[in-house]
Parts: sequence; C-alpha cells; structure tokens
Amino acid sequence: MSTDLKRFAKGRVAIFIDAANLELSAKDRGWKVNYKKLYKWLKVADKLKYIGFFTVRFDNRSHDAFLTILKKTGYILVTKPLKVIRNKSKAGHTRKANFDVEIAVEAMKQIASFDTMILFSGDSDFDYLIKELKRQGKKVIVVSTKYHVSRELIKRADHYVDLRKIKKLIERKP
Repeated sequence: MSTDLKRFAKGRVAIFIDAANLELSAKDRGWKVNYKKLYKWLKVADKLKYIGFFTVRFDNRSHDAFLTILKKTGYILVTKPLKVIRNKSKAGHTRKANFDVEIAVEAMKQIASFDTMILFSGDSDFDYLIKELKRQGKKVIVVSTKYHVSRELIKRADHYVDLRKIKKLIERKP
C-alpha cells in the first residue's frame, strides 16, 4: 500500500488527520490505530511537509502522555478541550469537539507549501474545502472507511483510500 501512497501523493504533501473521525472509523470495524505505524506509513511520501493531528485535549496524565508520544513521533498537534453542552429539552448533555473549521483554516494557511493534501476524514463538510483546493490546482486524497465517508468526498477527491486496505500496516495489536 505504501507504493500506492507514493503513486498518488505527488509533489509536496500535507496531511490533515481528524483524530475522532479516524478513531471512530477504525473502532466501528473492531480495531484501533497504532499512530507510530501510521506515521511510518505516511513518511513514504517523498516530500512530506506537514502532518497535522487534530484532537480533543483531556486534562489527565494518560492523555497528556499520549499527546507527548504523538508530538515526539512527529505529528503537529492541534488540540482543544472537549465542549460539554447541556441539553435543555432532555436530561443530560452532549459532548463536542469538532475540528472541521480548524482543519480547513490550517489547510488554507498551508496551501502554498503543498501540492497534495491527504485528508483523514469522511465528513461531507470538507467537500467545499476540497473543491477550493482542486480549483487551485491541488491534488486531494481522502482516507476513511466505507461507512464513514460521504459520497461527495469520494467523488470530489482525486483518490480515495479505504482505511480497511491499510489496516494491516497501521493496526494496534492488543
């Protein structure tokens, strides 16, 4: 599969990982991602310029340790705290930590530094971003799973990688 990444990721490469989307995609299929293995797989891109990892920040030691490992591995972390929204119509609350805006803004800030964007998300909200990147001559690769990717992203992207096809390369063993 690494040869596929090299084949489709042309020129300078920037990678944007929506961690919650990636983790949920793997979890729903019964496995977890080993982020060191994922980084190694991504490093095969010849001119890798950026690997952004967008994730919620929890205030506990184990999560801090996880973030430290990611940073030492080479990921550029973009974090924010989990937002808890009280639900007035029902008992309870909703947890939220959406990074769509942060990913889109960072992609536009980085636009001069890459030729190919690899997006780890299946969220249809990124359709407009991909449309704009392609209008500006950028290639876009979307990585997700069949059950977590919108048809719009598959159609709009230059290439789609089903996460299940790289599972053996990036899976965390129990």
